[in-house]
Amino acid sequence: MRTIVAAISFVLGSYLAARTIAALYRVADLRYALRREWRRGVGPIILWGGTAIAAAMLMDKRAFQYGFIGYVAISVALMVASRLWYRLRLRE
Repeated sequence: MRTIVAAISFVLGSYLAARTIAALYRVADLRYALRREWRRGVGPIILWGGTAIAAAMLMDKRAFQYGFIGYVAISVALMVASRLWYRLRLRE
């Protein structure tokens, strides 16, 4: 049973990391209208960040953190790798 809870915590951590990153991208998408649309940009960050914090408190903390931090690390690594790849390809 403990293994199942840890697996669910890991998957939930990965999912909430993806949703939180998507909410952060929303601010970048709305930067042209951030003065008047700041609620639409900040609301999802608070929602998904709060959900992630609540889930971290209720679920298996270590597995949840591994899922959340692992997803964020992979996302950042892929973003950096893709930017380097395209920068090198544009030089050719």
